[in-house]
Parts: sequence; structure tokens; C-alpha cells
Amino acid sequence: MTGITQGSGIRDTQSSNQTSSSTSSSQVAATATALKNAVTGIQDQAHNALGGNNSTLMTLIQQLIDQLGKGCTPTPPKPVDKPLELSKQQDAAIRERFNIGGSLSYEVLDSKKDGKLSAGDTLVISGGITGGEISRQKLTAKDVKAINSGGTTSTAQQQLNTNLKKWDSLGISDYSLTFQRSCFCTPESTRPINIQVRDGSVTEARYADTGELIPDDRQTNKQSVYNLNADGIFNLVQQGINSGAAQVDVTYDKQFGLPTSIYIDQNQQIADEEVGYTISNFQPEPIFTTLAVGEEDGGGITPGPIKPPVEPPIATTKALGEEDGGIKPGPIKPPIEPPIATTLALGEEDGGFYK
Repeated sequence: MTGITQGSGIRDTQSSNQTSSSTSSSQVAATATALKNAVTGIQDQAHNALGGNNSTLMTLIQQLIDQLGKGCTPTPPKPVDKPLELSKQQDAAIRERFNIGGSLSYEVLDSKKDGKLSAGDTLVISGGITGGEISRQKLTAKDVKAINSGGTTSTAQQQLNTNLKKWDSLGISDYSLTFQRSCFCTPESTRPINIQVRDGSVTEARYADTGELIPDDRQTNKQSVYNLNADGIFNLVQQGINSGAAQVDVTYDKQFGLPTSIYIDQNQQIADEEVGYTISNFQPEPIFTTLAVGEEDGGGITPGPIKPPVEPPIATTKALGEEDGGIKPGPIKPPIEPPIATTLALGEEDGGFYK
């Protein structure tokens, strides 16, 4: 164990209290001395303005002196919490967790008086322009666990990096989600919002309860909901870590890596400055493909290799009767010349005469 203690305003406050107590005692002593001198002066006078009633006046003054003497009894000082001796690991964890750097210094007071870092001990941060005390806060059980295990905000950073890498690996650019802020602010600021993202950019934002379109104000508002695509949501976590917030709790979706809830408490000693975010109804958009005729209803066309188109048959002139399949194709014969007409003798047309 290496003793690590940092200067703070505690000793200054203690010295101030002691100085104030000494000054008060000196004033009381001076008053008592003055009264004693007054009594002595009265005793030396034969007469005085009160008509010579010296004994009564002296009795009153003596009673006052007795009361002042009781007030001069020193009050035992209250026990002061002693600074704890911390290891180098604890020192590094505290500095990172509470963003103590530069000209700032700190010490952890053993408020539990158990000689070790415990929940309920007081962290006092000093420095700045005056070098005096800036803030003090009680350490929580979560603080102590993180400090003793060496866990700091780097744990939150590691979780963020891991899930951001998972999200980026999926390459999702078209999706929709519902975003809601929870804080001590106006009801308008906590209404759930449906956000639509196309090609990685927010293209539409509507109030989930009414469907009312929210104007695109990203040019004038750094916190515009039109900046809350996935990158913007991850950035909310990064901002909480970078700001040195006392508490950054994030839950991530196991499949996509996108945060589903974020809670950030900047300073546990300040009330009502906490802020939370809920991301729900995340829906990646489907990838559309061109379907062949009949595929849209599962009509039974099975994808297969593409065959070359079949050329249509060459049309041919068909002989009489071929159109109905009555004459079978065969070799083409030369045309038959018509018979030569002859003149018949009388009676030959009915075969009555033989030539």
C-alpha cells in the first residue's frame, strides 16, 4: 500500500474553527478583565452615581463575571475524519472515475472509521483558482466496488466499443425505432418519438402518440431528434463517458448491439439533473428483390439456371391440306403437267366408239 493523500480544504476549515474559538475566548477574557477593573474602581470610590449602593452593584457584577467564566471553559474539539491511505490502483481508478486531473487534487476521508475504503466515505475534491474545496460527496457501494476492482469508466467505454463494432458489422442502413427521453423537464420533451432512418440518415420523426410530424430543426438545434440515428444514439453514451459523469449505465441489444436504455447521472450530489433514454421497437427494413412471375404467391416456380432463349421455327409454305396435318411431309416431287386435250369424234364422249 502506498500512502496517497491529496490536499483539500479540510485542514483549512479546521484551522479556521480553531482560530475562531481562540478569538472568542480572548474576547470573553478581555470582557472579564474589564469588569474586574470596574469592580476595583467601584471599591476605591467612596461614592458613585448610584447613590453609594456599592455592595448591590458589586454583587451583580460578580455574578456576571462568574457567568462569563463558565463560558470560557474550552469545548473539546469534534473528531475529524482522517484521510485514507490508498493504493496506486485505487488512486488511478478514483482519478479516472471522477475526472480528477490537471490542477485538481483530492482525498478520501474515512467517514466510516474502519481504516479502509468503504461506502459512506467522503471524497473531497480541491483545486481551481483558490485551491480550496470544490466539492465533496459520499462514495456509494458501486463506486467502491469499481475502485477496488480497478473498474472505471473504461469499462463503460469498452462495452460501448464492443457493441458499436457489432452494429457496424451488420451494415444496417434502413430501419425504424421509438425514442423516448426521461428527465426532470417539460412533458413535451418526454413524449415518445417514432424515427425513420433511410440510408443512415433520419428522414422522418413523428410523435408516437399522435402521429404528428416533427419539423426538421437539425440546422438550429444540436439536440434535434433528426440527429438521432444509430450513430447519434451511440454518441449519447460517448458524451456521458467523456464528460466524466458519476454514473453511466447502458443496456445493449444482444443481436444488433444498439443501446436499448441509457442512464447518465453527472453528479450524484446534485438532484434532478439525471437523464435517461429508452430505445424500443427497433425494426430493420427488409431487402426487396425482383420476383419472377408466379413467385409472389409461391406458385411453384423454382429458381434454376437461366437457359438461352429458343429461336422460333422458320415458317414454310405448306401444301394444300398440310395445315390440318392431313398430308405428311415428304420429298418434293416435280409438278405433273396437265394432259394434252384432243378432239373426239362424234360419240366418243360417252365411250360409244372405240378409237
